[in-house]
Amino acid sequence: MRKLPPLNSLRVFDAVARNGSLSKAASELCVSPSAVSQQISNLENWLGVRLLDRSSNKTSLSQNGHQFSKQIKDTFDNLEEDVSQIHEIRNDEEIRLSVLPSLASRWLIHRLPQFRALHPRYRVMVEASFDQADFNPRELTLAIRSGTGLYPGCHATKLFDEYVAPACSPDYWKKHAVALEDIGNRTLLADHTVGTEKTNLDWGTWMYRENVQPTGNLEPSQLFTDSNLTIQAAINGEGFMLGRSVLINEEIARGTLITPFSNRQLSDWPYFVVYPEKYHPPRTALKLIVNWLCEQANETPGSIRHNVTTA
Repeated sequence: MRKLPPLNSLRVFDAVARNGSLSKAASELCVSPSAVSQQISNLENWLGVRLLDRSSNKTSLSQNGHQFSKQIKDTFDNLEEDVSQIHEIRNDEEIRLSVLPSLASRWLIHRLPQFRALHPRYRVMVEASFDQADFNPRELTLAIRSGTGLYPGCHATKLFDEYVAPACSPDYWKKHAVALEDIGNRTLLADHTVGTEKTNLDWGTWMYRENVQPTGNLEPSQLFTDSNLTIQAAINGEGFMLGRSVLINEEIARGTLITPFSNRQLSDWPYFVVYPEKYHPPRTALKLIVNWLCEQANETPGSIRHNVTTA
């Protein structure tokens, strides 16, 4: 028989060590601070050492507590990793994909039936999110993000580049046609998520790289938290947007948007498919979905193709 301390007390102690207080640990575990304190006392009695230094104003780890917390953290980290791998094997038929909302609705959704037809064994669960993918707690399989491609602890494969150019509705252009240098005298639309970044998804940076001296203010009149909203505002005739070619290609084809200037730039933020480095090279479902996404990227109108697949 294994001689182990109460496992629930170990879990409570780990929460106290990570959070640095009884009350925060209690909040994480959804119990009362007194229940946390009791579990720590039980563990101290079992071990025969003091883990916490208690005073009327503060509770902190003792010297023994610091040493033991490191051991417990390593133990739980290893256990979490083992459970994650078992869970991955058990749920290998479900592919969980985090993707930007605009790319999900304007690029991915209508392509997914093709993946299902090719691989009926696998189910894809799509999470539309702006957040940086947290693969462990959310148990995601992979993510698609737009950015620099630097994602610590992850393997990133570029899906495609795209062009950035001013776009508007045909009706808006008929009423408000303007020379490029005067575009700041019209209503400018932008995504709040990229509008303050020093990339060419920002009006000021884009114009500077065109070597065009604007005659008006390039501060956007309307900001949106999602490219879908920015695109819809442009379709509705509310102003000019910096259109990303992959996202607006279908609207260009429909004639609901136009790019009236010949000027265009390669986007500073291409798209990447990202997954934890520990799963590279990918296998089974992950390999299938990554290769399929790369194939779709190579066939995407408005994208700059790379013809890349994973090993």
